[in-house]
Amino acid sequence: MKRITSKYFIPSLFLLLLPLLGFAQDADSSQGDREARGSISFKSLRPKKKKDSITFTAKDYKIITYLRDTTSVDTSLTIQKYYQSNEFGKDLFGKMPFSNMGQPYNPMQYDFRGRSYLPKMGAEAKNILYLSPEEVTYYYLPTPLTEFTYKTGMEQGQSLNALFAVNLSPNLNIFIAYKGLRSLGKYQRILVSNGNFRGGFSYVSPNKKYTAFAHFASHDVSGQENGGIITNEQFEGGETQFKNRATIDVNLLDAENARESKRYFLQHDYAFLRNRDSLASYKQIRFRHLFNYETEHYTFNETSQNNYLGESYVSQNIHDKARLQRMTNRVGAELELPYLGRTFLFGNAYFYNYYFQNGYFVSGVLQRRQIKDTDLSIGAEWRKKIGGFSIQAEGEQTVVGKMTGTKFSGKLAYAFDNQNSLTAGAELHSSMPNFNFLLYQSDYKSFNWDNFTSFNKENSQTLYSDLKTQWGNASVSLTNLNNYTYFRSLGEGRVSAEQYTGNIQYLQLKVQKEFRLGKWHLDNTLLYQQVVQDANVLNVPSFVTRNTLYFASHLFHKAMYLQTGIGFNYFTKYYSNQYNPLLGEFAVQTSSQTGDFPLLDFFVNAKVRTMRIFFSLEQWHVPLSNISWLNLPNPYKYYSAPNQPYRDFIIRLGVKWDIFN
Repeated sequence: MKRITSKYFIPSLFLLLLPLLGFAQDADSSQGDREARGSISFKSLRPKKKKDSITFTAKDYKIITYLRDTTSVDTSLTIQKYYQSNEFGKDLFGKMPFSNMGQPYNPMQYDFRGRSYLPKMGAEAKNILYLSPEEVTYYYLPTPLTEFTYKTGMEQGQSLNALFAVNLSPNLNIFIAYKGLRSLGKYQRILVSNGNFRGGFSYVSPNKKYTAFAHFASHDVSGQENGGIITNEQFEGGETQFKNRATIDVNLLDAENARESKRYFLQHDYAFLRNRDSLASYKQIRFRHLFNYETEHYTFNETSQNNYLGESYVSQNIHDKARLQRMTNRVGAELELPYLGRTFLFGNAYFYNYYFQNGYFVSGVLQRRQIKDTDLSIGAEWRKKIGGFSIQAEGEQTVVGKMTGTKFSGKLAYAFDNQNSLTAGAELHSSMPNFNFLLYQSDYKSFNWDNFTSFNKENSQTLYSDLKTQWGNASVSLTNLNNYTYFRSLGEGRVSAEQYTGNIQYLQLKVQKEFRLGKWHLDNTLLYQQVVQDANVLNVPSFVTRNTLYFASHLFHKAMYLQTGIGFNYFTKYYSNQYNPLLGEFAVQTSSQTGDFPLLDFFVNAKVRTMRIFFSLEQWHVPLSNISWLNLPNPYKYYSAPNQPYRDFIIRLGVKWDIFN
């Protein structure tokens, strides 16, 4: 493992403690307080009589997926909640953000588990706002629920997430939600405007035999693209004129791209031979049907040709557009018996139509412009609990078609108690790469290829283990890759689609531990990675760390719960992927390394009943570096990707409010 000997490391540790002085509060800090955990109680708004009023807790407000994974509304304030206080509501450890909110995140780690069986359209760098059907949630509520999340952006920017859900009856719930952001950014041509709308319902018949989950979701991810800065010296030099980032020269001045999709989803089932009234009945046969239809398109537009992307067929009004229609029909039967467990047998039909509007002639030959077919597969799922053990296995095999192939996963978990558990599993996956690797058309000459007949299926095999204990968590995974498909940078903004036929071994070791001393906490997440390969194809930093030192206590007679501290992030130097604005993808490059610099954030989080407030000073050490008497090194060497600087110092404010009507 590479030693952390960066010239920034010692100054960073000094700066780590500076803003914490004066924030110590001498109040009671019981971690077991029910308000800090989110166990707030609410009285019903519709009591028949005062003496018959009903009291609910947050645990009575259920969140359900169509896979029937069920959790409760969580109003707690934890350090994990702070990690999720971004525009996507996800912990983004191992992902490096760009300078503006809503821009792509450069991956510093990869997870090859749970890969899509049907290949995707592409433009994966624009996919972080996308919510899969598994991520869309349904609700069961004793009273209406409203969720509101707001956070400020980079420059004239803000993000908003709002949700309203209500049970119209004990059996029927409806919801409607919107997540959107808009941010100008500090550099030229990086305006981002993203939106996600979703609405749907869940229904359980009075006799519990029929259930249905349905939703409509639309995604709109659009933004301007500048192709990165031209001269790194303008950013690194620290000259006064270039501290106004809008004066730094960029590669593209009139380019933009957009990824849009619409999805119609329904899963419903009917149970026979039920002998119990609960959804967890042990004797039943359940017939299930899943329907998912989705349309997607990705566009790249530019007013005039730019040499950064190479030669083009036209000099003005460049317009590239890839389209994908895909439909999944799954029909199966589930048998549940006490000693057999739960067994689900199914058949799948995957329809796909990936196409471009026009065909091109190359050397007098009309090129392919479409990939269209229907793949048929069969599969099985099995789940069983034996004492403290939980066993899951599922597999799927294509019998007709080329795009899909083989999928298998098995998992064995054992729960020692509520705080300690061990999970081990294996996954095998084989399918064709995403459609944009196989076929692409563009007004730019170097972005035209047809690899449908020459590329083979990507293969991955992963072994993993997850340990969760009361003392900390650890996970390890080992993945073997064959026919790994990637984009390779050809210099400036040009790329080519490549397939590496050799083997790649990818090891990940991750540990998480929080230390506590009174009201002080130190939360640590460390990731070690190693890749064995004959060529630089899969590039990751060998070491990534996130360390958060914070103080937590109750204030004002426990009316408020407060957290305040410093977040420290660091990763070692590596050949980070280069972002390509025409494809909306990251490309492998081996000419420029990024990393070996600190990322420091100061934060104050507060919770009052069901409202959580987030305040942060991001990159606060950068302006301190400009104070001459501190004699600190030049800070302006932080990059998210080659020619893509990370964000400067900024103050951000956010709020999340769960309203139980």
